[in-house]
Amino acid sequence: MACSISGCVIFDKRRNANEIKRIENRVRQLLVMAEDRGRDSYGIVSFQKDGKLIQVKDVGRASESLDRKPSFITANTAIVIANNRAEPTTEYVPNKHTADIQPFGETVFVTHNGTIANDFDLERRFHLKRRTKIDSAILPSLLEKVWNGTLERLQSILRDDVLGSYALAIVRKDQPQTLYLACNYKPIFLEYDKELDVLYFTSLESYLQQDSKMIWDANATRQMKPYSLVRITTEKEFDEKSLWLADSEKKRKERALIVASAGLDSTAATKVMIDRGYDVTLLHFKYRHRAQNREEEAIKRIAEHLGCELMFVDTSLFKDVIGHSRLTETLSNIEKEREGEAGAEYAHEWVPARNLIFLSIATGIAEAHGYDVIVPGTNLEESGAYPDNEMIFINKLNEVLPYATNLQKRVSIEMPVGNLMKHEIVKLSLQIGAPLHLTWSCYEGGEAHCGKCGPCYMRRKAFEINGLKDVVPYLSEQVAKTA
Repeated sequence: MACSISGCVIFDKRRNANEIKRIENRVRQLLVMAEDRGRDSYGIVSFQKDGKLIQVKDVGRASESLDRKPSFITANTAIVIANNRAEPTTEYVPNKHTADIQPFGETVFVTHNGTIANDFDLERRFHLKRRTKIDSAILPSLLEKVWNGTLERLQSILRDDVLGSYALAIVRKDQPQTLYLACNYKPIFLEYDKELDVLYFTSLESYLQQDSKMIWDANATRQMKPYSLVRITTEKEFDEKSLWLADSEKKRKERALIVASAGLDSTAATKVMIDRGYDVTLLHFKYRHRAQNREEEAIKRIAEHLGCELMFVDTSLFKDVIGHSRLTETLSNIEKEREGEAGAEYAHEWVPARNLIFLSIATGIAEAHGYDVIVPGTNLEESGAYPDNEMIFINKLNEVLPYATNLQKRVSIEMPVGNLMKHEIVKLSLQIGAPLHLTWSCYEGGEAHCGKCGPCYMRRKAFEINGLKDVVPYLSEQVAKTA
């Protein structure tokens, strides 16, 4: 079920009638904006500090009837939770009644975005009854029966008993000044209005209208962490728990999948992860680029030397479909200045979206085969020319991964050399014994490194900065020997 949840916590503070009206108008606005995630019904439950409730529910769009509904926020209101429902085919209700409209509950009230996949199992296992067949209705029934009101017990119920996707707002009638918010991959965004001293929540950041405000006018906004549970009170008490299955439940050594090109950076990253105690597998992409054969030879030697498993992905996608890269010989109009320092400072050999595609495939492999972390050879040096080496790229991908993998499939990306320059990577590699003599960095596929392309330039310079001669041969050196 694709819905939107919204509402607010009104912190303890005296407010005049105009301020109360502004708070209510903001919640109404959230409900109207959230129609794009649900147009079949909407519902509001407003919790008063004395335990009384104000409920507003109706079929259809909020924009069609909400302005005719009575006020639901008073000087005594503590918390408001609300829902816009998009009715799925599997739960279509032809004649909807109040019992079919969220938020649901009698002593524990819940508004839910997502799908509860084991609602019938919960119903049988805990001998529950619900007033509607809608899957979300099982949650208040479950909580009313087995939840003792503590954050720790709620954590265990949501983590261990509930199967499905969810963003939840939960309020107990006997705790009318405490809001519980929980989510796995369904998002919840929070916005604190400092002037009114109110915390709003909703399902999409765009509903908060931050993009229309100048930076000094904007309210503080953040997204809840995926797989998290928070407790917020009107006295500004805040507690947080994780809904990920505990790492302590793993009975095996942690596993790392290295996106390995056979170059300096990924080889150094491999040795770092081995030294950290990971069970390491190298993942090498054969994507029809000029140095493919040399890289394949090198990665086999590296894997054997380090005692790592080796996995190949063979694809012609970059050459036959995407194209537009000199590296795959699908683009030829590259100026001669691509060599040496110029080749290191601009991405002349750019392969469109290569790292994004590599890491996406690696994520699928990691999820399917139980790898805990993915490790690319992204580094600080090349982030000046290649945007997909910049640390923010990996950080953003890590934010996305909980929404790209299935329930409780916890995969993350680490960048052990992401903050290092090339000369620092060489120094580190020599300190930890990474087999740099087996690596291949050159963009060309000759008998030895060309010594002219950007990677060759950076590599040679990195060794020079460390007062050393590179451990691999270059064509220029071979020519000199035969002259």
